[in-house]
Amino acid sequence: MKQELRTLSFNLVSGIGHLELNQLPANKMNAQFFSDLKELVDSLKGLKGLEAIVISSTGRHFSSGADLEELLELSMNSGMEHTDKKGLKDRNIFETNYNSFLFFEGAEIPVIAAIRGVCIGSAFEFALSCHFRFCGEDAVFGLPETTFNLMPGLGGIRKTAALCGKAKAIELVLKGNTFGASEALLNHLVDRIVPRRNVVDFSFTFARKIMKNYKKQKAPLYLQQISSDDLIFN
Repeated sequence: MKQELRTLSFNLVSGIGHLELNQLPANKMNAQFFSDLKELVDSLKGLKGLEAIVISSTGRHFSSGADLEELLELSMNSGMEHTDKKGLKDRNIFETNYNSFLFFEGAEIPVIAAIRGVCIGSAFEFALSCHFRFCGEDAVFGLPETTFNLMPGLGGIRKTAALCGKAKAIELVLKGNTFGASEALLNHLVDRIVPRRNVVDFSFTFARKIMKNYKKQKAPLYLQQISSDDLIFN
């Protein structure tokens, strides 16, 4: 299965689906992206032969997150009905977008984020919805919504608190500062730092090693059993 949408692509090969964000230069998560993501999620439900998903991006950065102007407009009209391109109405577009992220979080197959460069705002929330997060040494993370008088609205607060504790999550959310790969690893927000050039290959190799008989509740054990030396391509 191969699917090309305006802002992303999906390719299923040998059981692994590769979802690639493709809206250069920053891979912004604008309204078109979320529409494409919903369309993709709908097509993935019940897809036979899908045993793992790796999410990465083209270009230098994973994603700079939501389009600020669109986000501010949506936040002002979040209670209004939204009509998508198929003519279907949703009461709240934020809920629709959140449900797309929840699909990956709730998947019974491994979902792996391969992160290079900037991954902030809704992009970081998307990565947090994955079961595993591998990043390059150049990765930059953050939930900067509060600096625009907004709050993370796609599960970022809940997921951050679950991974690094409520106190640290409150600090990260309220300050809205960006932080690097080392701090993300220290706070359990990523699972491994690997050389930037190896992040995607690392993720695919990891997926191949764990996707047979995968049990989501055993995710920490998979990380303990597989070392970086086993996976890195020199």
